[in-house]
Amino acid sequence: MKEVTKIIELQTNDASKKLLFATRYSVQINFTFDLTAKSGDFSGTSHFCVQTDEIEAFCNALMKMHVSLSGSARLGDNDSDGFVNLEMQERGHLKVSGQIGDSHEGHYITFEFLTDQTCIPPFVSDFKALLNNQDN
Repeated sequence: MKEVTKIIELQTNDASKKLLFATRYSVQINFTFDLTAKSGDFSGTSHFCVQTDEIEAFCNALMKMHVSLSGSARLGDNDSDGFVNLEMQERGHLKVSGQIGDSHEGHYITFEFLTDQTCIPPFVSDFKALLNNQDN
């Protein structure tokens, strides 16, 4: 297990709308994050575990969305039924939605907010920096 302290934030233009992946640690090809979503006064945090290849596929889908201004990208938690979904809407609006926590454990939240597509490149760049430094 390697402790990692990088925070990856979907940078919206509104402080009341946040999506944060705070890296806790990595084990071989797996990353565990504290995933936080905030939409207005509504927020929650839970662990979120994904594999390197899933992060890469998520980033690739996000960049295709950014170029085409259409499509969606989903990242699922390997330890629960939690997920994050980003979907392109009309006029470059980006719908961010998902579930934090495991519905089978009784403590989970669903969330949804709109932002714009300009947040995609820095979000992808931060994930790629994390993956590029995982062996360091």
